[in-house]
Amino acid sequence: MDKIKKIEEIVLECLINFGKEEKISNFENPSKKTKIQEAVDSMDLVVLSVDMEEKYAEIFGNEVKILNEEEANFLNNFKDVETLVEYINSL
Repeated sequence: MDKIKKIEEIVLECLINFGKEEKISNFENPSKKTKIQEAVDSMDLVVLSVDMEEKYAEIFGNEVKILNEEEANFLNNFKDVETLVEYINSL
């Protein structure tokens, strides 16, 4: 399986789990076009990012920092699933 596909699985799994916990209907059956930023607040982004970072480290054996507040436009990385997957792949 290629890296992008695996990253997409990580993101989707985290969104589904988070959606169940927080009762966010948009995340019940997420797809590449599922909007993320519109459905959550900044604290939710922190929780989601930590979960994704942990799963990424388990699968790929190295750590990534998904939520980069030093980057002026970091919120653009959370526009939708596809954008977030591309961003994580670039790390």
